[in-house]
Amino acid sequence: MKYILHAFSYLCILTMAASCDKFTDIHKPFIEGGEIIYAVKPDSVVFIAGKERLLMRLWMENGQNIKNIIVSWNGGADSLIIPMKLKTGRDSIETLLPNLVEKAYSFNIYAVDGFGHRSLTYTQFGTTFGDAYAGSLQNRRLKKISLTETEGLLEWFAPAEGMILNEVKFINRRGTDTTVRFASSSFSVGIDAPGGTTFQYRSLYIPQSEAIDTFASAWASDKLPDFYTIDRSAWEALSVSDETASDGGGKDALIDGDLGSYWHSQWGPDIALPHWAIIDLSTVKNIAYFTVYRRKNNTNSKSVQLFLGNSSDPNGTWTLAGQGAFTSGDLLKIDNTANASGRYLKIYLADSNNPPFTSIAEIYAYGK
Repeated sequence: MKYILHAFSYLCILTMAASCDKFTDIHKPFIEGGEIIYAVKPDSVVFIAGKERLLMRLWMENGQNIKNIIVSWNGGADSLIIPMKLKTGRDSIETLLPNLVEKAYSFNIYAVDGFGHRSLTYTQFGTTFGDAYAGSLQNRRLKKISLTETEGLLEWFAPAEGMILNEVKFINRRGTDTTVRFASSSFSVGIDAPGGTTFQYRSLYIPQSEAIDTFASAWASDKLPDFYTIDRSAWEALSVSDETASDGGGKDALIDGDLGSYWHSQWGPDIALPHWAIIDLSTVKNIAYFTVYRRKNNTNSKSVQLFLGNSSDPNGTWTLAGQGAFTSGDLLKIDNTANASGRYLKIYLADSNNPPFTSIAEIYAYGK
């Protein structure tokens, strides 16, 4: 019995030895030449878009022994060796890859340590942009162009995707070349330019978030209006020769912005021609022309003379700025042919198509 047990034990030992030999046979091809040691692999890599270039940001954990980072693209036809000197713990580098044609790329990145060991490969993608992208960019659309006494005002539609800034180039009121830049989140911008000024504008884009280069659309041009409506909010109708305030609203109706109200000469008893009204413009104005509206569907008012002066005295010194006569319709434009200026405006109505009655609805002034 003892003999049988010894024989069985011996057979088990032979079987186990044979099994171990077969197991190690599987690994023999992989350990020929010694054990393979890998360097630390890059932890993460991103490529940030630019104009025919890319910015590579690479992070590594405990890469203090890494000597070089190797980056290859175009199937390995192009590559870059980046010397490294990383700190213990988590550290990072930034490197520019210049002179890249405009297209999408696939990059293979690996590390090599001071002993010549290579890491596993990290694959990442990046896209460069250039003339083709720039040629596709559109200027932001202008919604409205207006002019005030102090500036030109440009109003814009919503920005396109990727638009971050807008630029307007013009010659200001002092004759200086000026460029105004504003964020695409703004929908209006004022420019210090006189009426009739031609200006240029363009839009600036980034193709991707955090892109390192900005691309601009081609310059476009437009023009400010030649004239602006002078603000009447501080005007005051001071006095009139006569009025029927209950019929139309009286002298204040001259500047209330309502063409349905009007200043009407007195009747019952009737007051003879001429009739006049004086308006305080609040400050001395340089006026290019006026528009005068007579009462709607009423042709009583005929000719209008406009005077400017620096005193509100109706019998004081006044300069005739311009004059005209209604023909058809309710609107009359009167140019300031004398280039007169002054703080006070005198409206003088010397005649009528239905004497002695006249009525004026509104008067506006325009500057340049």
